[in-house]
Amino acid sequence: MGMKIDFAAIEELFQRVGDGALLEHEVYALLQALGIEPPLHIFCAAGESLSDRDLSVLPGPRVVVKVASRDITHKSDVGGVRWVAKEAAAVNRAAADMLAQVPQRFAAWAAREVPDDSAEGRQDIRARIQGHLVLEAVEYEDRGFGSELLMGMRNSREFGPVLSMGSGGLDVEFLHTHLKAGRVVSITAAHLSGGQDTADRIRCLAFFEKLTGSFRGRPPLVAAELLAEIQAKFQSLAAHFSPYAERSVFVIGEAEVNPFVVRGGRLVPLDGMCRITRRSAPQPPRPFTGIQYLLEPRSIAVIGVSEQMNLGRIILKNILKRGFPRNRIYVVKPGIAEIEGCRCFAGPDDLPEAVDLFVLTVAAEQGRSVIEELIDAQKARSLIIIAGGMGEKEGTQAIEADIRALIQASRRSGRPTPVVNGGNCLGIFSRPGRYDTTFVPEHKIFDLPREGMRPFPLAYISQSGAFMISRMSQLAGIEPTYAVSIGNQIDLTISDYLNYLRDRDEVRIFALYIEGFRPGDGLELARAARAISRQPGKAVVAYKAGRTPEGRAATAGHTASVAGDYAVSRAVMEQAGALVVDTIDEFESMVKLLCFLSEKKVRAARVGLISNAGFECVIMSDSLTGDSPLKLARFSPSTTRRIAEILEPLGITGLQDIRNPMDVTPVADDRAFGACVEAILADDSVDCAVVSPLPMSPAMNTLQPSVDHGEDLMREGSTPLRLVEIFRRSDKPFVVSVDSGDPYRAMKEQLEREGVPVFRRCDEAVKCLGRFVHHILRQRRTEGGTR
Repeated sequence: MGMKIDFAAIEELFQRVGDGALLEHEVYALLQALGIEPPLHIFCAAGESLSDRDLSVLPGPRVVVKVASRDITHKSDVGGVRWVAKEAAAVNRAAADMLAQVPQRFAAWAAREVPDDSAEGRQDIRARIQGHLVLEAVEYEDRGFGSELLMGMRNSREFGPVLSMGSGGLDVEFLHTHLKAGRVVSITAAHLSGGQDTADRIRCLAFFEKLTGSFRGRPPLVAAELLAEIQAKFQSLAAHFSPYAERSVFVIGEAEVNPFVVRGGRLVPLDGMCRITRRSAPQPPRPFTGIQYLLEPRSIAVIGVSEQMNLGRIILKNILKRGFPRNRIYVVKPGIAEIEGCRCFAGPDDLPEAVDLFVLTVAAEQGRSVIEELIDAQKARSLIIIAGGMGEKEGTQAIEADIRALIQASRRSGRPTPVVNGGNCLGIFSRPGRYDTTFVPEHKIFDLPREGMRPFPLAYISQSGAFMISRMSQLAGIEPTYAVSIGNQIDLTISDYLNYLRDRDEVRIFALYIEGFRPGDGLELARAARAISRQPGKAVVAYKAGRTPEGRAATAGHTASVAGDYAVSRAVMEQAGALVVDTIDEFESMVKLLCFLSEKKVRAARVGLISNAGFECVIMSDSLTGDSPLKLARFSPSTTRRIAEILEPLGITGLQDIRNPMDVTPVADDRAFGACVEAILADDSVDCAVVSPLPMSPAMNTLQPSVDHGEDLMREGSTPLRLVEIFRRSDKPFVVSVDSGDPYRAMKEQLEREGVPVFRRCDEAVKCLGRFVHHILRQRRTEGGTR
C-alpha cells in the first residue's frame, strides 16, 4: 500500500461535495487517495441505464447493485442492496425496483429509527436518490468470526477525531456484546495516535491472531504490518480533517469502512460511508497561566461573610487557619469595620487594591453583577465561585451562560480578565498558597488533632467537591499539595490545571474525578496527561463518572456538563498514559500506591508472596490468574536455603515446603516472619512482593498494649516495626495486607504513618499492586523512559 496520501485529491473531492454525506463511489475515491484500492465499480446516475459492454469491466458472473443517496447510510435496512447476475437487464431491473421500493421502506425505517423532528425522516427521499452503484462481487477469505475488519472514525465533542478498529461485518454487534471490552474494538484519539501503544492495542483485539497468525495449519491472511498501516492512514486522514487542525476548511464528522475483507493478502473495503462539515472558528487560547494568582495568591478577598456563622464565615476561618496573613485578607461587607480581624469594605469597587484571589460566596443570582463589577473595576486576578445550583437548578442555566459570555467578551476586548474556578464548587486547598477556601470545617473531614499527616506532591482535581473531601478524609495521612474542586468549569477546566502544573515539581501525582467535558477539553486533558505521564516519576490517575445513561443524566444535573461516551473517554485517557480506575476503592488504592511507592524501582512483574495463613497463600495465587500482569517468581536456590535456615529452628520446615507463595504458618514469630520477607526481597528473581501477616497469630506483636495481654505493636522487633525498617531499606515495591478487624486498626495506621501501603484483603493487595506495576511498566515501554 505505502503511506503516501493524496490530500490534494481529497480536498478537491470535498470541494465538489460541499457539506453532508459522500456517495459510496465518492468514498471509494477517498480511499484510493489514501492508497487503498476499492472493488471495481461503476456509478450510474438516476434515469440512466447500463449495457452489457459497460458491465464487462467487472469480473465474475455476479455483481452487487446498491442505491446511491447521500441520505441513505443503512442501505441493507431499506432494501437498497441487491445481488444479481452480471447482465444489463438484471442490473437495470434491480435499479428500477429499488427506485420504486426504497422510498417507502426508507420512510418506514425513518419512522422507526429517526426522531420525529428530523429532516431526514420527513424529506422526499425519491428525489434524493442520485442513482445506483454496481460493484464486482468480491470473493474473499472467510474463516468465520474475526475474518472481517471495521475501520472508522468520528469527530467526538470531547476528543476531536476518534478512531475505531475492530471486528466488522454483521457479527460486530454480537461480538461487542459478548466479548470483553478492549477485545472487540480498539479506540484511539487521532491526535494522540502512533507509537508502540497503538500497536499494542491492535494486538489485543480478538481478530488479530485470526488474521495475522497461522490458523489450523493455514498461513496468515494478512501481515500485521498491513493492519498497522491501515490504522496509520486513517489516523493521518482524521488528523488532517480535524476541527483542531488548520490544514483544511473541512472536517470529517464520521467515516467508516465496514467491512474490510481479505483477498490475496490485501485488505479490500466493501462498504463505506463518510460525512463532512465545514470547520468552525477556532477556540480562543486557554487562560491557564492566570492560575498562578489562584493557587498562590498574595492577597485574598471574600464576599458573603456573615457576622454569624455561614459558608462565607467558615471559608474565612479556614483561610486564616492555614496561615494566610490576616493583613492581606479583605472582606466585602458594608456597615462593619472588621470580621475575624480582617478589614471590611462596602463593595468590590472599594477594595484598596486588585486582589490576586476573590472568593464569591453569594447566591447564584447575585454572582453576575459582582463579577461584572470586578471586571470593570479590575479588582481581581482570579475568582472562585462557590455558589451552588448555578447551571444545574432549573432557571439558573441562563445565569451561567451569561457569566461565561461576560468573561469571554472581556477577554476578546483585551481587558485584564480574571480566571474563574467554579461555579458550584466546594473551593480550593493550596499548601503553597497557605489557604483553604473550602466551606467544610476541618473537624468534619479529619480526626483532630491531625497527627501523622505527611505532605506529598499530589493534586486532587475534582468536578465534585464532595468526592474530593471524601477521598481526603479516607486518605487522611496524605496531605496533598493542592485540592481543587472545579465544579461546573464555567471558565477553568481540568485540562487548564494539568497544563499549568504539568512541568512543575511540586506536583507529581494528579488524581482526577471527571464527570464531563467542555467541547474539545477531553483532547486537551488527554494531551496534558500524556505530557505528564512521559515524565519519569509522574502519573495521572482518573475516575470517570457518567458511564450509564442514568449516570450521564445525573452528571448533566450535577456539573452542568456532558459526560460523553464512557468507552471513548476511558480508551483515550488510557492511550494518553492515565491510569483509569473502575471503583472508588481502586482510586484510593492507586493514589496511595503512587504516593507511598514513588521512590521504589519497578524492574519487572515477578512477584513474591508471603503469609502466615494457608488460605491467603491460595487466594493470592488465584489472584494471579486471568489478566493479572504479575507473574509468580521462582525463588533462587540461595533464597530457598536462607528461608529454610530461618524457619527450621521453629520446626516449620517439617510442616511446609519452601516455595512461592511462602506459607510460614502461624508458628512464625516477629523475627522469623520479618527475616523471610527480607530474604524474598533480596532475591534477584523477585521484583515486587505482597506481604500478608495475618495479625491474629499469637507469635506476633500486632496489638496495642493492654492489661488483657502482653503484646505491644510498638515494641522493638515487632512485626510492624520490622516491616517499616524493611520498607525503608528495600528499593523494591511491596504492599502489606492486614486482614483483620478493628483491634488491628492501630497496626494498619502505624504502618501507613511510616509510608507503608496497607490493604485489608490479600486479594485486593495483589490486584492493586499488579495495576501499579503494569502502569509503570507500560509507561516505560510506551515512552522508552525509566523509573
